[in-house]
Amino acid sequence: MKWVITCFLLFGLSVSVTHAKELKPLSPRDAPSALALKDLDGKPHTLADYKGRVVLVNFWATWCPPCRAEMPSMQRLKEAMKDKPFTILAVDMAESEADVRQFLKDIKGAPLDFTFLMDKDGKALKEWKIFVFPTSYVLDAEGKLRYSLLGSTEWDEFDTLKKIEALLPQVPAQ
Repeated sequence: MKWVITCFLLFGLSVSVTHAKELKPLSPRDAPSALALKDLDGKPHTLADYKGRVVLVNFWATWCPPCRAEMPSMQRLKEAMKDKPFTILAVDMAESEADVRQFLKDIKGAPLDFTFLMDKDGKALKEWKIFVFPTSYVLDAEGKLRYSLLGSTEWDEFDTLKKIEALLPQVPAQ
């Protein structure tokens, strides 16, 4: 397993450096997996729990430099969307809770207060066919995949923010 993780990391770093940092549109389709994982406190989460919300699913690891670098911008995105139906699910791949908690203590800037899910056995990683770290997907309020991104980005950049806001459910005028 460590050899596989090392290969993922090396490939992911090379793609992260060279890949465009824009969200790639996907034709609306169902999510590849139900994504049933527990958070750091052992509470279970599924994508169905977030029906009606736009969801950013980010696959990452503490040992991945591009993953670590984009986390502060994910927090700023969360803050920019604070009163909107939006959620970030950061799926950590096959690490211990202690490693993730230490990362959260060590991160510079604002504390990260979005949801961290633990993929301890790498099952979600396989089901979602993740081979680059970080890899992110944006799901619309109906749970359909709308965007993907291989590599890191600044999540609070204007264009990215506008794409995500456009997926928010429209409230009918009263």
